[in-house]
Amino acid sequence: MDITSIQVSKRSKKKWDSFKNHPQESYENMINRILKTVQEDDSDLLTAKDLQDIEKSIKEIKSGKYTTNKELRKELGL
Repeated sequence: MDITSIQVSKRSKKKWDSFKNHPQESYENMINRILKTVQEDDSDLLTAKDLQDIEKSIKEIKSGKYTTNKELRKELGL
């Protein structure tokens, strides 16, 4: 495994230390754990298709292409 070093301020190092699960956790493990969490959280974000669908729906609503709850209840006999 190739190893490299990075330079950070003492202030940043102190902040990073607070993210460790335990004092002996390596920075590599800590960073990879955080990155994995961020990547998993990204799966909850809207996709480009989701955004297109939302834009399409907004246009339909603005043009009057929608059914109100009252109309839907009447249609369903509720």
